Amino acid sequence: MNDVVIRILDTSNTVLGDLDLTSFTDFPLVLTKGIVNLDNLKARTGTFSKTFKVPNTKNNANLLSNVDNINSRKDYRDALNRKPCVIIVSGTQIDKGFIQVGKVFDGFDLDSYELVFFGNNIDWVKSASELKLRNITYANNVQEYTSSDINTVNSGDSDTYDHCYPYISKGGNELSNDTQVKDFYPSFYLTGLLNRGFNSLGWKVESSFLTDSNIKRLACDLNPYFKLTDDEVSATLIRVEKTSPTNTIMSAGDLHRIVFQDDSVLPNRDNGSNYNPLTGIYTTPRSGKYDVTVFMDRFDRNSNPSNIARLVLVKNGDSVSSIGAGVELIEEPLFITGASPYDFGDRYFTFTVDLINGDEFSIYIEASSSNTQNVSYSSGTFASLLVKSDIVEGDSYDLNNVIPKDITLLDVINDFTRMFNIYYWTDVKTKTIYLEPRDTFFESKTSALDWTNKLDIGKGYEVDYISSYKRNIEFKYKDLNNDEWLKGWQDVNKRIHARYNHVLPDRFAEGTNTVELGLFSAVYAHVANEATPLDGGLFNGNIVFTTIKIWNEYLTSGLPVEIINDYNPKIFLFNNGTQTSENGSSRKISLFGVESTTIPYGIFETYNNTTSDINLSFTGSDGLFSTYYSKMFKNIEEGGRLISYLNLTSSDVDNLDFRKLVYINTPSKVSGYYLIEQVIDFNPLTDSLTKVSLFKFENLGSVAIDGTQEGNNSSGTDNSNTPPPLQPIYVEDGSNLIEVYIENPVTGLIEPVYR
Repeated sequence: MNDVVIRILDTSNTVLGDLDLTSFTDFPLVLTKGIVNLDNLKARTGTFSKTFKVPNTKNNANLLSNVDNINSRKDYRDALNRKPCVIIVSGTQIDKGFIQVGKVFDGFDLDSYELVFFGNNIDWVKSASELKLRNITYANNVQEYTSSDINTVNSGDSDTYDHCYPYISKGGNELSNDTQVKDFYPSFYLTGLLNRGFNSLGWKVESSFLTDSNIKRLACDLNPYFKLTDDEVSATLIRVEKTSPTNTIMSAGDLHRIVFQDDSVLPNRDNGSNYNPLTGIYTTPRSGKYDVTVFMDRFDRNSNPSNIARLVLVKNGDSVSSIGAGVELIEEPLFITGASPYDFGDRYFTFTVDLINGDEFSIYIEASSSNTQNVSYSSGTFASLLVKSDIVEGDSYDLNNVIPKDITLLDVINDFTRMFNIYYWTDVKTKTIYLEPRDTFFESKTSALDWTNKLDIGKGYEVDYISSYKRNIEFKYKDLNNDEWLKGWQDVNKRIHARYNHVLPDRFAEGTNTVELGLFSAVYAHVANEATPLDGGLFNGNIVFTTIKIWNEYLTSGLPVEIINDYNPKIFLFNNGTQTSENGSSRKISLFGVESTTIPYGIFETYNNTTSDINLSFTGSDGLFSTYYSKMFKNIEEGGRLISYLNLTSSDVDNLDFRKLVYINTPSKVSGYYLIEQVIDFNPLTDSLTKVSLFKFENLGSVAIDGTQEGNNSSGTDNSNTPPPLQPIYVEDGSNLIEVYIENPVTGLIEPVYR
């Protein structure tokens, strides 16, 4: 029999040893490889194999980390994780992948291990499903949230930065005809997410598509969790306490800094070592709004109660008895006026103060300006400080920390695949992933493999025409969440924004198949009056720029008072450039009080004389369906597949490159070029034929695009849309009316109303 070797490797491809297979009379491993299943648009298949067994020998036990002993296995040795391996038959490597132990059989007919072999992209798909986007390290990962840094990042590109700061209208603008730092949130370049993600998994990416200048400008608003992490907030916390009572005589108008000596004995703490118990100074570790609590224990002042002492919060004070050039942030009377006695007991004070990184914060008592006072307070007096979690101007933050925790790399890959009809081929030997849209994925016919002589005519063949789809193929973004403006727009216009429905010929059964994005929702455009500078002190509609909008209200005028902070992620094209009005005027933005014709904006589709280099709607003659799916659907409607038996060798299968076409010359009925859909149950140990599914690769043109399915509103006014007329579709047989279809005003789907 042929020699079979299953060689176990470590993560650096060092050989650890070969599994014992000597007790097997036959090797029960048959491989299946595939690239795409045209019966299922969501499927992108890889290499896989059937489960098999190996004997429980001492050698195998060692290589498989003694998983047969439930008491002694060591999970820290990755006993149950996948192990790299290669499969060699008669000296020829036929595949490379991973082995994983499924079960151990002991005391049965044969003591053995049940193993599963994973190959090709099965591995990276699983890994991508486990990798959270926030666990990836990005270029220039630590950012300063300042106007200068925002401008610097926006003037760069995705080759330098993995993020950008578009102006997106989200409501909550405090200033009219201007922008502030808080109006700009980080969005992530799609190519950065993909490349950084694949690289984190140990894979290289080869793709002409991802180097396209327009694709490199695709940006993702992930609805950033634009807050500090729990650890970052915790690092600012202090709770400090007096360890002995204080009794001090203060002349009129004197200042006295409270020094809290205990910052370590619980409940006291100084998590970031920011407080000095000798000087009473808290050095601010980061910019932000801070919650301050002060508790005065048994505060007493032996003087006329009409002379009110004050609690004073100070930044950058010079000494314990004077603030000098420091700044008084807040002044608060320590007690109300009243008659003797003057002991007003315990009092809590709570404040919020704005501090920047490096500020020296301290707490003072200021005597009244009228007379000398004897001021005392007890040892239970304490103070606490904690930064609010919101990231504010001047803060430092990590890019990965502002990404929602639950988004995985595979979430992004899946939506990217469905938007652009991406095909993948994985070279396990070089750990390289090749990806391109379907129409550019396959190599030219000149490099096709001639498999004419491998085809076994005597075995027969099958010609199959795809009919598994339902008649309606719906392409859509994820349903909206809290994007109330676009929800309102859809209700008014009685259609789903960016959705497209392709109707297949009558040979396909009635019903609907849906290709829906799982992460990104569609987004609409906006005329940004609120961020456009006044022209000579007056409003000028010719210079108002366009960007995208996400609002928590459906308003026909004005802006939402509250900024939206919970919505599905969006994808759009980021531009940092010029816009021109219909009359030729250059549009402007007020960037932090400075007029600019260079505008950092997002665009989803052409709108208001602003052209999008990529139409991200599935609708339209230049939309995603027309650009990336129309040729394939022409093949689905009119093309066919050849299911036949071929004489494939181990070398053929091991070196199979699914980007290459296959050429068959004879018989004439099936001659032509084919893409390889699937190699089914290849057995490297027999001389038997292998079943192969091939799909005819030919340029049949493109399917017709339904222009009645409207895309964007090209008007310069957000709310000028009128619902499109609902045009019935009549199905007749001669003079007999058989069926009538009409668009459902709620769902936007074409549905029968008469049969």
